[in-house]
Amino acid sequence: MELSLLDIKFVGILALVATARKFCPVRYYPQYGVAVSALLVGVASVQTLAVITLITLLYLYPVHLLWRHLRARKRDYARLMLGLSIAGLVLLLFGFKVYRQFKVPFLGGLWASDRILALIGFSYFVLRAINFLHIQSILDVDERTPWGLLFFMLFPPTVTSGPIQKYQDFAAQITAPLPLTTPLIAQSVYRITRGYFRKAVLAYVLDQLVKRLLGSTALNAYGSLAIIVLLYLYFYFDFAGYSDVAIGFGGLMGIRVPENFRNPFRATSVSEFWRHWHITLVDWFRDNVFIPLGGMRSGKIRTACLALLIMVLCGMWHGLTIAFIAWGCWHGMLLFLEAITGSKPMPPSQRHGPRYWSRVLWTNARVALGGLLFLPSMKSTLAVLGGLAKWY
Repeated sequence: MELSLLDIKFVGILALVATARKFCPVRYYPQYGVAVSALLVGVASVQTLAVITLITLLYLYPVHLLWRHLRARKRDYARLMLGLSIAGLVLLLFGFKVYRQFKVPFLGGLWASDRILALIGFSYFVLRAINFLHIQSILDVDERTPWGLLFFMLFPPTVTSGPIQKYQDFAAQITAPLPLTTPLIAQSVYRITRGYFRKAVLAYVLDQLVKRLLGSTALNAYGSLAIIVLLYLYFYFDFAGYSDVAIGFGGLMGIRVPENFRNPFRATSVSEFWRHWHITLVDWFRDNVFIPLGGMRSGKIRTACLALLIMVLCGMWHGLTIAFIAWGCWHGMLLFLEAITGSKPMPPSQRHGPRYWSRVLWTNARVALGGLLFLPSMKSTLAVLGGLAKWY
């Protein structure tokens, strides 16, 4: 069974265990969470359950205990150990991405190919794992038992495709989960229903329209513009719909999952757009890469270079393909130019009239153009771009 919030069996089990928590005492909620999460993930993918559990119990939790032991006496050694541990996770993620994309010598064979390629949500798991290790250098994290950490890593609504939760926020909630009240159930069901409609209906229709237009013998400017707009809307409804479902089921399980989208189409700059689109991923890169490397304190040139670097890394995180890397470079250059020129979002008092809407259109046009990199082939991308020149 594939681990997916769109699989009816998975959804049924998730709904059952979410409502069954009403009978679980709050003091045992972390253990209950681990048990039901292991059940759900294990039913869907035994390989994923095994890998996440082993890395959590044999790597992350021991590193946490060692950090707490060393930080008071040998803080320099503790920081070095934490840095090397995070580097190990980065190398693990890179190896996973390489293996999924290329043939790796000496790592072939039936076991390796079947087990590695069957892992689900591994990229998101590594981001959560890095967040757990990095936050310890900032906050006083004290996990007396591994239950809360394992629950965080296996949490079913977000295990495959996010939203990416922060460990400190999740840990604070498992000691006082949301009570399963009628308003919470109603709100969660609304988010789940809206998410399914967005993903299973709107995204599906938009995808079919794009495919039909791409099948046209000759594209003109109007057809190309229609493809760009429809593809842009498809990406939004597909991912925002999934996020809605995850947030809804998270609420039923007693955990408030962070929002992933917040009116991105009204952004007046690309930097503002990325603060409202896939919010949790952008927050992760800001907290774990941008700020540690200097952030806004680095000066204009270095800040612009960091923005470019982060978007390239973001593209590589999505996949080690030419399309994803080119997409990362495209958005990186847009953010680089905005940082160099000092372009900033328009203040609320000016968000009206032709100037505001022209900024919104210009921002969305550049973002949507980058979406063409994800068409089925480079031939399709070039055909759509070529069609933009045919206005008659």
